[in-house]
Amino acid sequence: MSCSILALLKPEAVTCTALPRIGIVLADTRQRTALRAVVEACGLNITHCSALTWDSAVRAAGAEVDAWLTDEDEVAVSTKQPLLVCKVEPVGISKSVLWRRSVEQNLKALTHDYQRSCEASRAQNVWLLAASAGGLQAVRTFLEGLGSFHGVAFVYAQHIEAEQANQLVKMITRNTQWRAQMALAGNLLTIGSVTVVPPEQRIALPNGKVRILPSPWPGPYAPSIDGVAAELASEYGAACGMIVFSGMGDDGVLGSRTIREKGGSVLVQSPADCTVPALSEAVLERGAFNQSGNVDQLREAFVKLLVTRSDRGAVPSRGVVCGRE
Repeated sequence: MSCSILALLKPEAVTCTALPRIGIVLADTRQRTALRAVVEACGLNITHCSALTWDSAVRAAGAEVDAWLTDEDEVAVSTKQPLLVCKVEPVGISKSVLWRRSVEQNLKALTHDYQRSCEASRAQNVWLLAASAGGLQAVRTFLEGLGSFHGVAFVYAQHIEAEQANQLVKMITRNTQWRAQMALAGNLLTIGSVTVVPPEQRIALPNGKVRILPSPWPGPYAPSIDGVAAELASEYGAACGMIVFSGMGDDGVLGSRTIREKGGSVLVQSPADCTVPALSEAVLERGAFNQSGNVDQLREAFVKLLVTRSDRGAVPSRGVVCGRE
């Protein structure tokens, strides 16, 4: 089997994990099994392995794969992942060692290039998407309307059951141009990415890299919006921000204050625009914020803040409220 890297992903569209997650698309069962064994022996995680057509495989598992291995000659390079095209041919026992070494060398090169691309696209500005009940549709609408990545990575903390968290990743990937995945140990927060915070695992973000902590989220909320906001404020200071969407409870009030105290920005969906207004009302009444408005107004304010950032040092006690009944 000979392999060559057909296309490396563009730096602005990368989400990095410690090692790339591999997808295999091969029609021959024996070849697929042999390749899978070598990939796993190299310590790489295979998240898709099938005999589907190339297009079908990408549709089925595109959000869960960082690099693809396939034997197809003609492949449309439309994915956000690196693409490693492997020409697989039957080999005799005498050639199996050389075949294996060739695969290992190409996988090593792929991993190196993948991680280098990730590092090159490490985000310097990171914003928190904070939501609870009713917030999912608002977040989707907000991201759908962003025509550019604006040099930003998002971290998405949504109060949701653990088994539903992966659905957030699929929703974002299928309906927006943003690259989404669950927070995994070793992830870098990269431009154009949305890192979904798992409710069952507490995370830290030292130097913009996801670290899984053994302790649970403090308090009654999982994940803790306040906890994630504190991580971002500590790491990014004035280069971070938070957007509060529809939800219940008051998780986010302390986080909004922390971010504003560090010079970051906070935007809040107006209660009149929320499916469930309690969270927005709590932040508006007891937190700190720059501006409140409907989803379209928040998107406009977000882009303007990134472009101007003229009031970076100012921390007003109250912000501008729009669209409130």
